[in-house]
Amino acid sequence: MSEKSIAHSRRVRSAAAGAVLALGLAVGGTGIASAEPETVCTPSTDPLVTCAEEEAAATTDADAATSTETTPEKVEAGVAGAGSAETAGTDAAALAEAEAKAKAAADAAAKAAEAAATAGVDSSAATDTSVKATEAMTQASVEATKAAVESTQAKAEAGAAEQSAKEAEEAAKVAESAAADAKEVAKTAQAEADAAAAKAAELEEAAKAAGSGPKTEEAAKARAEANALQAKADDAKAAADANAKLVADKNKEAEEAFKNWDIAKAIAAKAQAIAAAWNAKQLAITVKETQKVATAAETTAKAAESAAATEVEAATAARKAADEAAATAASARKDADAAQKAAETAQAEADAAGEAATDKRAIADEKAAEAAKKAEAAEAASKKAQDLYLAAEDAKAAADAAAAKAKEAQAAAAAAKAEADAAQKIVDELKAKGEKEIDNGTGVGGEVIIGEHTDDGSGVTKVDETTAVVNKTGVKLVGYYNNKGAFDVVDYYVTDADGDPALAGSLPPVELALGDTATSSTSGSSSSNLPAVLIGVGVVGAAAAAATTVVVRRKRHDGPGNTSA
Repeated sequence: MSEKSIAHSRRVRSAAAGAVLALGLAVGGTGIASAEPETVCTPSTDPLVTCAEEEAAATTDADAATSTETTPEKVEAGVAGAGSAETAGTDAAALAEAEAKAKAAADAAAKAAEAAATAGVDSSAATDTSVKATEAMTQASVEATKAAVESTQAKAEAGAAEQSAKEAEEAAKVAESAAADAKEVAKTAQAEADAAAAKAAELEEAAKAAGSGPKTEEAAKARAEANALQAKADDAKAAADANAKLVADKNKEAEEAFKNWDIAKAIAAKAQAIAAAWNAKQLAITVKETQKVATAAETTAKAAESAAATEVEAATAARKAADEAAATAASARKDADAAQKAAETAQAEADAAGEAATDKRAIADEKAAEAAKKAEAAEAASKKAQDLYLAAEDAKAAADAAAAKAKEAQAAAAAAKAEADAAQKIVDELKAKGEKEIDNGTGVGGEVIIGEHTDDGSGVTKVDETTAVVNKTGVKLVGYYNNKGAFDVVDYYVTDADGDPALAGSLPPVELALGDTATSSTSGSSSSNLPAVLIGVGVVGAAAAAATTVVVRRKRHDGPGNTSA
């Protein structure tokens, strides 16, 4: 709600409450109800005597606190106040009567609206129930059809699963037979491999025996002797050749020495040549004999080698046969290993086929059980759809009856609302009149005193001699103008829990009355000290108090902490 709307609402409530209070004061007397002991103070004609001084001189007896001597000045003031309240009293009476009628009409309209709302809710609920029942019936029908289709599909799947299980079981039997055949093949191949290995071992022993014959050893020994004798012969020939060369060299040296007439050297060289020639002859004989022996040894070695060659050929043939037998054994072993692996593979395939057949048999059983359940569900869904169809028919009949009742209640509510609107219009017109009077007010014209707090009075509008309104907060203050021209607040008006105007029976908290522009340093009041009557019901202004007789509370002078009592 905007601030303008809030202010307007406050002005309307203030006008209504003011008129009611003015009427009550004009008819019922000059006192203002209070929850505290009170003293009536009438401002003296002597400007030097204040209400506070008169209050201090008053007795403390309870009866004296609620009455005072009536002086001519007080009577005149009271008459003047009563005269100023006549118009407000008339308006208040009319407003009170109009509000009573408006309230009665509003109550009747509220009850009719409540009845219409209840009937509407019942109608809506019945319609909703009917719609939900129809929807449930439709949904159940759909679900029944769906369940029938699913049942048919489940049966087909169960049949397919059964066929698949049978095929898997046949495949498992075939695989098991193949595995048995593979085991027989592997067994046969293993036997052949074992026989080949035994034959290879036998030939290997024969080859070893053939390769270690005595002929070969004799040939090797004869060849060694022949080679040694030949080497000795070659050495002797080399020595003979060296001596022959020495003879030639010394003869040449002797010739050269004779040519040079070196007789001594020549003779020495010639002697050496003769000695070397002698050695050469001896060496030649040795070479001849050694070569003869070497030649004989070579002949013997060749004969031994020929005999050994025959023996080696036999050994070679035996080795070849042994190698061939070993190769055959290896091939047989390889074939046996392959056959064993094939047998193991076939057995694994047979095991897998058996497991697959078991799994497919379990699936087939599960599908069969599922098909049976879905058949039961289809039957149950069909029965449920039939039951919901009957329930939907009943709900539709109930919804039609509730709709007719709601229509009648709405017509009654519309008539009651028209009467309430007419009554409220009269109340609004009377409140508008009061609002206009407040809007036409002037400034309070001086300071505003609330307990120990004094405000400069700006933003406070004077309604009449005993009433002022705070423009910012909308709080209606009740008080009097003292001899210094300040407006001294003694009470304020609130709305009670029923929304009706009522005196608070205490001074208003300064922050509540004047807003956040006021401080509580002197008054000691704060929002935490608000009277319980204000919580949740809102503050409104009050109308003018009758005459100039006002209530002055002793408690106001007891200290700052009691300003919001």
